[in-house]
Amino acid sequence: MNSLEQRLHTGLSLSLLLLFGLLWFLGQKSMNDLTHELVGSRIEHDIESLLAALEVSADTVHLIKGRMPPIYQQPFSGHYFVVSINHKPVIHSRSLWDQSLIVPELRTGERILQVSDGPAEQKLLQISMAFNKKGLDISIALAEDLTLINTQNLKFKQYFFILSALGLILLLLLQSIILRISFKRLESLRSDIKHLDEGELLKLSENVPSEVLPLVQEVNHLLTLLEKRLERSRNALGNLSHALKSPLNLLFQYFYSHPDKNDRNADPELFDTKRANAKTQVERINQLINRELKRARLAGKGGSTQRFNAAKDVPELVAVVKQIYAHRDLTINYHIDKTVTTFGDREDMLELIGNLLDNACKWANNEIKIIISRHLVSSPLLHGVSPESDKINIIIEDDGQGIAKDQLASLIQRGTRLDESVDGHGLGLSIVNDIVKLYAGTIEIRQSSTLGGLYINIIIDIH
Repeated sequence: MNSLEQRLHTGLSLSLLLLFGLLWFLGQKSMNDLTHELVGSRIEHDIESLLAALEVSADTVHLIKGRMPPIYQQPFSGHYFVVSINHKPVIHSRSLWDQSLIVPELRTGERILQVSDGPAEQKLLQISMAFNKKGLDISIALAEDLTLINTQNLKFKQYFFILSALGLILLLLLQSIILRISFKRLESLRSDIKHLDEGELLKLSENVPSEVLPLVQEVNHLLTLLEKRLERSRNALGNLSHALKSPLNLLFQYFYSHPDKNDRNADPELFDTKRANAKTQVERINQLINRELKRARLAGKGGSTQRFNAAKDVPELVAVVKQIYAHRDLTINYHIDKTVTTFGDREDMLELIGNLLDNACKWANNEIKIIISRHLVSSPLLHGVSPESDKINIIIEDDGQGIAKDQLASLIQRGTRLDESVDGHGLGLSIVNDIVKLYAGTIEIRQSSTLGGLYINIIIDIH
């Protein structure tokens, strides 16, 4: 059963059935208890009247005539009594005719209420009580026919069952209509998804029930991430194509204007110059390809929608970078604040921190430092510094030679390279800047006051 509507309908139907069953049980029990209380109260009054009408002399008792209602004189009237002395019946009501009631053995002061079979297949509510009158132990059992009351109870049960069944059917129909109307609001979401698939929409409408609004918001957030990532991929491919175009053109010219042996003998200097230029362009292409392979290694494995776990992913990223720059024997220290939980998209964060680390490894002499923590802001109400839970600080600094102030502003521009002798094509920090913008963050670049090289401080919104 994959239908949410069907599950709700089944669950609510079972709940209603259970509720009506409980009402049925409690209603019947209440009716029986009420009947026994009312009839029992009347029987006890008659027992008290019967006890008062008994004359005790020696070891015998006599019933004063005219003291009990006439109904106890009418055969099988439904009202009966038996008086016992020492557990032996001595007086029977005339209504019992030739039959009797079973009187349990009682001690003085005891009272027993029970339903028993009586004359003419009647169901009787019987109360038996024991007394001591003038030193004589007397037991009185008095019963009343429940046939008429049971008949009325049966009618009540039938009416209650019919009304309950009709009410249950009506509630189930109303429930079905309400569920259909409620789920009909999701049709617009289904339509938006279809239009999104056909390219007619860029985002889903957030005019949906509050229960599915978080899901729609997460889908829209994911669409934004994918759009930005696609844009960065297109930019990266465009820049790579542009970077490859020049060396490929030079190689094309070289191979189509390659001097033959006579030209080589005639002008060896020109031949060597062309050969050196071709070698330079091949090396340039190799650098660009290695650069993209290195970015792929920094991105690592994992799904594209995973959250970034700094405590787990940063050590793995540092290990990969150390392998790439093993020839430089760099020391990379990192500190991850314990309050930092998973944040951001894993691929975005790996690309952001990976580019920063790659840039730091190019320029560092010996040491690189990484710090990831909660963003701290001053709180005037608390007169101190308090953590702001929705922002993250990422700091990377190195002990390189640093950068002049007039060059800092252009550092994150696409294609900027401060040293042509260093491997790369000037896209790393511009990619970092794009990711920071995606997370509504800020980036600060300055001289490191502790290590002396470049200091980069990034603040991003983790939502």
